[in-house]
Amino acid sequence: MAKTSSNVPSEGDVRMAPHILAMSATPIPRTLALALYGDMSLTQITDLPPGRIPVETCIIEGCDAGFENVYKMMLDELQAGGKVYIVYPIIEQSEQQPQLRAASADLESMSCRFQDYKCALLHGKMKSDEKDEALRRFRSGETHILLSTQVIEIGVDVPDASMMVVMNAERFGIAQLHQLRGRVGRGVRKSKCLLVSSTASGLNRLKVLGNSSDGFYLANMDLLLRGPGDLLGKKQSGHLPEFPIARLEIDGNILQEAHLAALKIIGASHDLEQFPELKAELSMRQPLCLLGD
Repeated sequence: MAKTSSNVPSEGDVRMAPHILAMSATPIPRTLALALYGDMSLTQITDLPPGRIPVETCIIEGCDAGFENVYKMMLDELQAGGKVYIVYPIIEQSEQQPQLRAASADLESMSCRFQDYKCALLHGKMKSDEKDEALRRFRSGETHILLSTQVIEIGVDVPDASMMVVMNAERFGIAQLHQLRGRVGRGVRKSKCLLVSSTASGLNRLKVLGNSSDGFYLANMDLLLRGPGDLLGKKQSGHLPEFPIARLEIDGNILQEAHLAALKIIGASHDLEQFPELKAELSMRQPLCLLGD
């Protein structure tokens, strides 16, 4: 009698095995919305990588007193041997939006304010070798303050970078700010993230980040505030009438329960032969081509 190997997957396991595995360090609203639709199953990794120290997040109003506080904290961090990112929403100063701080425009003023420390610039319009060199110098310690746009949001790892300052933080999405915050706290130093809002009205939204470092909770809040956008198009925010009654950002729990119920039914009868009334109802709403109709 042949012995069946325990490593051979069962027929049910093969049928439910995923064909595509999408991994995200920070879930964005549209990814979460896709999961709620039922096109994706969601698995959460809630633990920090070994050795990671939680990042302290401070929400600061961008008034004169607020900026003086930011500069003092930056100086304290630099004197303690840390490195600082400063992230800006734009590269060049805009006449149409004078309230926005710009990376290129601030380079000279930051260099003058922190004369004992080297400042450098990094943004998406630079050539690849220029960006690589700017990051190399920051990583090696030749540069102490890196003024950048959100180009550093993904794929940048400088373990001894210990402070992130985001100017005009209200201009960024919650999930995007959480991703930027992840650029610090990657080494042994206790790190801080300073979110500077140019408007008092933007402080309440930013406080969500001050109260949580859970990417899934923040993605839920981002979904609630911004909406899922167009799942099959380019629009990444807004409340679109995908359902006649339900809304993803409000009725997510009900949709998840319905998704689990559907999986249970499909697991019991993948062709719905055990549920003739349900199959008949669904056939009137949507052709069941996958079920043989």
